[in-house]
Amino acid sequence: MKLSKRRQGAQSSTPSQQNTESLSFDRALELFLKSQNAAGHSKTTQKDYLQVITWFWRYISDEFGYTNINEVEEADIIEWLDYLRNATSRLGKPYSSRTISTYYTDVTAFFSWLVRHNYICVNPMKGVPSPKTDKALIRVFTEDELVLLNAACDRAASGKAITPDERKALAARDRAFLWLLLSTGIRVSEACGLLFSDIDWDTGMIYVRGKGAKERKVSFGKVARQYLDTYIRYWRGGTTSGDEYVFLNVFGNPLKTAAAGELFRRLKKVAGITDKRVSAHTCRHWFAVNAIKNGVPSTVLQGWLGHEQLEMINTYVRLAEQDNRDLYARFSPVDSLNMHHSSKDRRKQMRDWRNSRKKN
Repeated sequence: MKLSKRRQGAQSSTPSQQNTESLSFDRALELFLKSQNAAGHSKTTQKDYLQVITWFWRYISDEFGYTNINEVEEADIIEWLDYLRNATSRLGKPYSSRTISTYYTDVTAFFSWLVRHNYICVNPMKGVPSPKTDKALIRVFTEDELVLLNAACDRAASGKAITPDERKALAARDRAFLWLLLSTGIRVSEACGLLFSDIDWDTGMIYVRGKGAKERKVSFGKVARQYLDTYIRYWRGGTTSGDEYVFLNVFGNPLKTAAAGELFRRLKKVAGITDKRVSAHTCRHWFAVNAIKNGVPSTVLQGWLGHEQLEMINTYVRLAEQDNRDLYARFSPVDSLNMHHSSKDRRKQMRDWRNSRKKN
């Protein structure tokens, strides 16, 4: 059968031979990110891939002078991981083991995709084991700390940067944002992306767009409803429908995750909490641990939080069990009886009595 010139050319070389001749990093990253977008992965995930893989390539190109992605070898990956173990971040702090593990996972996903689609022949990550990570110590808020955080939402008058009404509006927003996170366990990006049309006031449910464009419904409870209603009714003009963002910054623009991070840093400072992380994710941890303590089944909690795997849910279960053991140790009805906590004098009296009985 006579083939066209295009088909003849296609059969003269394998797909991997065609794709790996001179694939620049920029082109490889562009193709990878387009595939992530086409697969419906979240914008946050795509942004993380872009940042991490770009940082990785900056090190590789500066260190070894590579221009094409297929030049990277296993030894280069090992040197990069070794560099991360000894380097400091832009904040001047060492990279945590969890951060390094995340970077490793992102770069692995990048090279694995390139191999699957014949853009490179060999995956340089294949023989490099995943870095060990330290187990994160998750500490959740106490009720006293929640009282302090709630009070910290009120902004003290300082300077002329914002007006008194703007201070009140921001305080109402911060309080509504805080208690929505504590009442639902949703992610900070999900809270920032909440629209008025996502709130069903009749059923007390919100529609959440999670990772990978997956949607779920979550109840938000009476307390969160109260603070949301106050914020919307008095400081958002009573708007309750439409595709407008619920949470805005001082300039009237949608609240971003970075600004939400600043919000929690301010709350931490004002509340004077120094022994644990104060963040939107700590609110998520608090919700999960206390939901389990109150008897919520693991599979139900998994759906509420939007987790695909039960691994993190099991971590929350262990935390809840540890808290229950600590409470039992403190408040055990039997162990707290005075009769089982005799003083040294009392024990001495009992020994003397027993010895006197032996003599007789």
